[in-house]
Formats: sequence, structure tokens, C-alpha cells
Amino acid sequence: MPISLAQLEAFAALAECGSFGKTAERLGVTQPAVTQHVAKLGRHFNLKLVDVVRHRPLLTEAGRFLAERARSVVGGVALLESEMADFAHVRSGTLEIGATVTVGTYVLPGLIAEFRSVRPAASVRVQIANTAIINELVRRHALGLGLIEGAPPDDLVTTPFRDDELVLVVPARAHRLSRRRRVRASDLANEPFISREIGSGTRDLGYDSLQTRGIRPPVALELPSGEAILRAIEAGIGIAILSRLVVERDARNGMVRMLSIDDLPLRRSFHLVRAADRTLSPAQAAFEGLVLRS
Repeated sequence: MPISLAQLEAFAALAECGSFGKTAERLGVTQPAVTQHVAKLGRHFNLKLVDVVRHRPLLTEAGRFLAERARSVVGGVALLESEMADFAHVRSGTLEIGATVTVGTYVLPGLIAEFRSVRPAASVRVQIANTAIINELVRRHALGLGLIEGAPPDDLVTTPFRDDELVLVVPARAHRLSRRRRVRASDLANEPFISREIGSGTRDLGYDSLQTRGIRPPVALELPSGEAILRAIEAGIGIAILSRLVVERDARNGMVRMLSIDDLPLRRSFHLVRAADRTLSPAQAAFEGLVLRS
């Protein structure tokens, strides 16, 4: 029979207490139970571990060797218990999540700050990519939890957590639309567009929505982030459809203008995504709860 943790605990305690009675008292067991644990260890190793001299147990050289190793094993198990409790209650460890560019830039920092305010010992690791990539990473179990801005996929568990609105963004001046507050989709037919890359949730809802109306403006430039697109709009390269979250600060500062497109609804929800057949870590589950309550 293999040795047990209870046997090693009893032997380590016997080495410290120096008597079977005190060992039994410390462990909350009977004295015969301690004697039995020691006897089983001796039979398992085929070694004499304890000599009884004047009714007192004295460890043999083999016993002293085993006691040292037993203390190490028992201490390691106690440390493991403590570490697993910290992990389960998110008092340590790393939260690993994925997020799309807009969510990761404008929504996620506030959520992470709130998460760390109640779990300051937990570190956070975030992977930023477009919606298609985040979905695929979750699908392949490379990420447990993702926050996306694009249309939720059918093969993942998805939960909406925040609404968002896209707006048309044009230069603040010196453009034919700069003085307008609203337009129709047909007004944009020949306007050079600056767009996110294929696979971006913003592109899926924005530029691609125009194409479903039969309107195909030329794409003058593709860029990987809303910030880069804003700078290109300011430079007069073209116009774009972006999340209001991305544009609001520059619009307030007079760098660009936000317009609505009357006949093109551009509202969406941000979603949490995860695989149905995978269990979230305690940190991911805690973060998911925080996001859905926010």
C-alpha cells in the first residue's frame, strides 16, 4: 500500500512532540492511531524508524531522515492548500482575457481598475485584437474569456454587457460635410473612406452596412485602430464610421465632427464571449460577474 499524507503528518508530529500521547493530542486522534501510522511507515520502507527506550519513542537514523522529508512534504501540502485557497478566492494569480480594439481601449481600463480595487493582488494580462481573432482564440481555448464589439458568433456563449453607437466622422472644416449634422447613406456614395481591417467589428457594422444598401464608397486607407483613423480624418484623407466612444473627445475639442446617418441604424452591443465546453478560472468568473453588473 502507498504511504499516505496522514502517516507522514503523524510521523513529522511525533518527531517534534517526542511522545505518542502528545502527538495524538496535537493531531486530534487516538494514540493507537499514531502508533499504527508509524508502524505502517516502517513496514512500507522495511526499516526500523523508532526505538522505544524507557517508554519514550526515539527516532533511529532512518527515522530522523524520514522525519525531515516528511516535514518538507507536509509543509508543501499546507502551502499548496493556502495557494489554492488564494487562487479560488482570487487573492492571487493572473486574469487572462481578450478584448477587441475599441472595447480594450475605451471600456476595459475602467473595468480592470474596478476589478483590481477589490482584488489588488491579482495581475491582469490582456490580448488586444479584432473581433474575428478574439472569437477564434476563444474557440480554440487559447483564451477563456473575450470582450468583443462585433456580431456575436453562434458557436460561442455570448452575453451583451453594454450598448454602443457608431457615428459618421468627418473633418471639422474644409469638407463638404463639415457643416452638416446629419446625412443619408446615399450622400456617402463617392466619399473616400478610412476603414478598420476586415474582421473588425466596427467595419462589420459600419462600412459593410453601407454595402448592404448598395453603396460602395472607395476605401482610401485601412488602419488597425480608431485613434489612427481619427488622425487620418484630421489630415483630410477621408471620412469614417467609428464608435462614439472613440470620437467624443476629439469632437469636443473641435478636431473632427460627428454626424448621424438618418437611414442607417448603427447601434450595437458589446458582448462577453466564452466557449460552452470550458470552465472559467475563478478570476475570469469574478471578472465576468463584474462586467455584467457594470
